Amino acid sequence: MATIALTHPSSTAAPQAVFCVGNEARTVEIVAEVAAALPGFFFAGAFADYITAEKRPQFPASMKSASVCVALIDFDRDPVLALKTVERLGHIFARKISMVAVGTDLPAPLLLQAIRAGCVEYLSRPINPDELTRALLRFEQNMAVAPAESSSTGRVIAFFGAKGGVGSTTLAVHLATHLALTHKRKTLIIDHKHQLGHVALYLGLQNTHYHFDELLRNVDRLDAELLSGYLLHHCSGLHVLASPDYSSEQYVCHQDELERVMDFLRREYDYILIDSAVVYESSKSSIIDQADDVFLVSTADVASLRDLARLVEHMHSRRANDGKLQLAINRSTSNQSITPQQIRDAVRTAVHYSVPNNFIELLQAVNNGEPISPTVNSPFNAVIATWANNICGDTDSVPTQPRDAGSTEKRTLAFWR
Repeated sequence: MATIALTHPSSTAAPQAVFCVGNEARTVEIVAEVAAALPGFFFAGAFADYITAEKRPQFPASMKSASVCVALIDFDRDPVLALKTVERLGHIFARKISMVAVGTDLPAPLLLQAIRAGCVEYLSRPINPDELTRALLRFEQNMAVAPAESSSTGRVIAFFGAKGGVGSTTLAVHLATHLALTHKRKTLIIDHKHQLGHVALYLGLQNTHYHFDELLRNVDRLDAELLSGYLLHHCSGLHVLASPDYSSEQYVCHQDELERVMDFLRREYDYILIDSAVVYESSKSSIIDQADDVFLVSTADVASLRDLARLVEHMHSRRANDGKLQLAINRSTSNQSITPQQIRDAVRTAVHYSVPNNFIELLQAVNNGEPISPTVNSPFNAVIATWANNICGDTDSVPTQPRDAGSTEKRTLAFWR
């Protein structure tokens, strides 16, 4: 898909990107000149082909970071593809785009179709630079009066286990249940395991036909209706995107696809919890970049803590932390031989949550396919409730402080020597 060379955006804090789709060279030249002359706008390029589900270009980073995009779409060459382009751009950029139909004496029925599809302006060819300038300034004024809804409202919380079996899925599922049931927040939990994840199993949900990879594959078609067809619904109000319960090849997505899916989910939910896996190096890095909070889960045994230390070291080395990294030690007991202070010394990161061992009740919950109710009074639930309160910004809640239980003898963990 041919793209004309881009010009540099202006120095304004949140410039508006102007681009063309399907237009001939002279129209593109006029649009580029007008955009370059207007403060707060910049010309982001021209796509020679129409943009449809079958033909999706790689959008430049300048368009993604723009406050709003303005698209001028040619309706003379192929009105049917032009209408599809309007609909597709509306899905891709949601409330961050203004679309202009460009054509020579377009008939009224076609103009009506363009408006219904999402166009807000019509400019006749040849384009008059003054008319285009006035249109762009109107868009800017409208945005000042009623700014577009933020594309990043929801909060993304990622969970990674230091190794298999440390209970990251258990903690993610119970935290999500508390957010949905106790705090009445619109919450989605994503089982980001390549295959045979346990989130749906722990929630007693079946018929897991669709999963997160399906959203990535269908990002060009993604809207609220499509998402609804992929979701499982738990009685707590929690929405679930399950892992495949069969063996399949992993879908390797582009960073752009993940960004667009997560941006869409942020607009749909208050909280998006992702139960991910350490073994997927490329996807792990992407999820970490997208997350607002990253919880690393471990148990207080040497094997898990060795892996945790390496994982923390790796995340710090690639500057993925950015203040978002937090540790949760699961299945803690009053007589465990390794204390939170020793863990902190070993992995060089403080323990934020120490979750009491509740093996019998949690095993029963898994077997029953139903998480422990937030109404149950237990030390385990008390920590999960505090965790949820902290995420929701409950100032009356005090973060759980891990105790230095058991022996106070100072020793260095073997893997850190």
